[in-house]
Amino acid sequence: MDSRNRIVIFAAIVLYLFLHFPSQTEAGVELASKVCKNSQNFESCVQTLTSYPQIVAAPDEKAIAEKALELARKESGDSSKFFAGLAQSNPSSKTALEQCAAHFKEAVLFLNLKGLQGGTASLDVHYALDEVDQCQAALSSGNVLIDSATSVIQKWKTVYDAAAATVSALEH
Repeated sequence: MDSRNRIVIFAAIVLYLFLHFPSQTEAGVELASKVCKNSQNFESCVQTLTSYPQIVAAPDEKAIAEKALELARKESGDSSKFFAGLAQSNPSSKTALEQCAAHFKEAVLFLNLKGLQGGTASLDVHYALDEVDQCQAALSSGNVLIDSATSVIQKWKTVYDAAAATVSALEH
């Protein structure tokens, strides 16, 4: 068999494998869809998880959960910094905004899989949501109405929901 035939056979094998095995992206979307069944908003969860290549590339549900929680911790930290900056530029709402910064900073501590062995990981992660609810209560009681703050909280809740769904999938 000459080298030309070998190349054709090799190309045919590569093409066959390419067409008959799902790509890593397809597998990642499939895993995201599977864990998002536990989400409050399935479509938003899948969109959130598949928007990040490191999550789509995760090989299994636990890896997806770890990456999603990492994303939620980052979002919590960014939100804390946002509220701290907002407190500096809004002296009349400073107390409520500083409380929000502290609550988002505290939320980071609960976004992990430490309770997975004891079956409390979902509860632990839910405590992060409680922190953000306390932020919203502080804003409400302080009559703080800032659109950008509402947007940051909503973005955080979207990421949180996806992360919480991944943890729930692991526990069930």
